[in-house]
Amino acid sequence: MEEQNTKKPLIVSGILDKTRMVTNILLIVLVSGNIFFGIQYSANIKLQADSQKEETTNSIQVSRFLKLFVDVVLNNEAGKTISYDDRLKLENDIRQIKDADLTKQWDAFVASKDAKAGQENAVKLMKMLTNKLILN
Repeated sequence: MEEQNTKKPLIVSGILDKTRMVTNILLIVLVSGNIFFGIQYSANIKLQADSQKEETTNSIQVSRFLKLFVDVVLNNEAGKTISYDDRLKLENDIRQIKDADLTKQWDAFVASKDAKAGQENAVKLMKMLTNKLILN
């Protein structure tokens, strides 16, 4: 009878050991998954913050250029030339935005042959700038 009693705890002990081992493996897998996804989440949050900061900076640059363009070019009295410093500031500001379409339209505006073409190119440039502000 003693042999049966000793065998029974061994069987129960073996089942408990297997259950404990499976539980420990499952726990390790779940903790590892939480750590992995936590790191991924942190990286995505940082990436999103950097992207939002870049968009905000770009919007500020566009709005500054648009204000300068309105103040210098559109408020210019007829026949009065724009100073070299103002032209240089406008040129640098539009290039700093780093938008190929805006730069191309700026070049078209600067290369305008007559007043009518200049006005049309200025309107196109202003539309592009306002669209960039609204869509970003």
